[in-house]
Amino acid sequence: MKKKTVAVVGVGRVGLPLAIVLADSGFRVFGIGKFSHKMDSLNHGVMPFAERGAEKLLKKYAGRSLYFTASYEPVRQSDIVILTLGTPVDENMNPVLDQINQSLASALPYLKRGQLIILRSTVSPRTTIYVKDTIEMKTRFKVGKNIYLAFCPERIAEGNSIAEIKEVPQIIGGVDKTSTKLAKDFFTGFGARCLTTDSVSAELAKLFTNMYRYISFAIANEFMVIAENFNRNIHEIIHLVNDGYKRGGLVLPGLTGGPCLFKDGFFLVNENPFLDLIVASWKINEALPLFILKKLRERVNLKNKKIAILGLAFKPEIDDIRESLSFKIRKALLREHAKVVLHDPFVAEYKSQEIGHDLKTALTGAQIVIIAMRHKEYVRRQKEIGQWLDKKAYICDVWNIFGTNKLIYKAALL
Repeated sequence: MKKKTVAVVGVGRVGLPLAIVLADSGFRVFGIGKFSHKMDSLNHGVMPFAERGAEKLLKKYAGRSLYFTASYEPVRQSDIVILTLGTPVDENMNPVLDQINQSLASALPYLKRGQLIILRSTVSPRTTIYVKDTIEMKTRFKVGKNIYLAFCPERIAEGNSIAEIKEVPQIIGGVDKTSTKLAKDFFTGFGARCLTTDSVSAELAKLFTNMYRYISFAIANEFMVIAENFNRNIHEIIHLVNDGYKRGGLVLPGLTGGPCLFKDGFFLVNENPFLDLIVASWKINEALPLFILKKLRERVNLKNKKIAILGLAFKPEIDDIRESLSFKIRKALLREHAKVVLHDPFVAEYKSQEIGHDLKTALTGAQIVIIAMRHKEYVRRQKEIGQWLDKKAYICDVWNIFGTNKLIYKAALL
């Protein structure tokens, strides 16, 4: 049986791991990106970001069954076309479909009868219908009759994509029954379990998943603010709530960032202006960095203080800094005329400031340390961190990695 050919349009943090897994599952895969020099680098087996298990597989399949190009011509050869494109919001928090529009315009001349097109980006509701209408308006194809379309959202945890693509159930939302069946057959063909529905329900399922997590973090962060105002320990209180109690389940507070959680709620509230819970959650989570600074300012004058921010990625063990709240803290500290030092074991560079990778150097002489992300390195090196810090230095430990159950305390406590 001839192995199918798949074109993955957009080989970023969603598309590239998917392309690698498909190659490892026996498909012939073309990854289509915007910049030729980046595609050349991928063809030489160079991973552009941290992703567990990806680099070894990329080196194994690049140039054999996995090819990267800036041309859309491979769409003509492909049985399945998967769009994994960015869907940001504009200055008014409205969805921006530029990447989808541009990729569709480039792909349309190469579409052929019988192809299955899968939209895998996180999108506002009815975007898949928009793609359907675009195809039918600009080609001779009729979706559901001679070409097929489904929305199948990515559901993986960044940094663990290679394992989770097959482990996590795939939501299959075709715009018609035939499209749904073809998409289901594709994903079950490499071992994924599938849940079938229509395209709008699938779009909402992805958005609801992200917003449920975001709201959960928001209520935890609001509870932390309340506990701090009563001079009580939120981590101790959450332990009291959850330990052995069937109806517990409070999540821990922390800096809640990342491109999806930050923007996806706006895909829902634009047409429904009275969804106050989602808007309130955004306000709570985005306000947390300045609340932390307020609490630090109550203890110490921040002017001319060396302040080390440990952890710049928006989640542990990855190098992705998109919409990370660490940089909101940084900007606010600079407005206080503090001397800010950045450290992260995974993040290589930042556009306007050098990132340190030697933890001792970052901590030496620091008067305040903010643990902005719970990377395992910081947990593993607790003892060293305590040794390198002056006993009078303040530690802001929103993730409670030192187990003190305090938001802000002096290093002497360690």
